[in-house]
Amino acid sequence: MAIEKIKDIVEFGVLSVLAVALLVLIYLYINRKAAFRFALSQLQRFENKTELEIELNKKMSFIYSLASNAVYIGLLGTVIGIMITLQSIDFESKKEMIASLAIPLISTAASIIVAIIGNFIYNALAADIETILRYWDVKNGG
Repeated sequence: MAIEKIKDIVEFGVLSVLAVALLVLIYLYINRKAAFRFALSQLQRFENKTELEIELNKKMSFIYSLASNAVYIGLLGTVIGIMITLQSIDFESKKEMIASLAIPLISTAASIIVAIIGNFIYNALAADIETILRYWDVKNGG
C-alpha cells in the first residue's frame, strides 16, 4: 500500500500546483485589466509609445509561461501515476486496473483546462494591449 500512498501524494501535488497556477492566472488577469484601465486613462503621462508598451507588457510572459506549461505539469503527474500503477500490477480484474489507470488521467484533464483558460487570458490581454496602443496612435498622430 506504500505505492498507493505515493501515487495519491503525486496526484494531490500535481492537482495542487495546477490549482495554484489557475488562481495565479486569474489574479494576473484581474491585475492586468486594472493596469490597462489605468494606462488608458493616463495615456498622456507616457512620453512615448515604447514606454507604454513596456508598461502594458509587464507580466505577460509569465502568464504565457503558466498557460503553456500547465499541460506538461499534468502530463508529468499522469506519467508518474501510470508508472506507479504499473509497478503494483497485481490486479484481480481488468475493471480494477482500468479504474486505477483512470485516476492519473485526471491530472491531464485538469492541466488541459488550466492551459485553455490561460491561453484565453493571454490572448484577451494581448488584444487589449493592441487596442490601447491603437488609442495611443490616434491620440498622438502615430
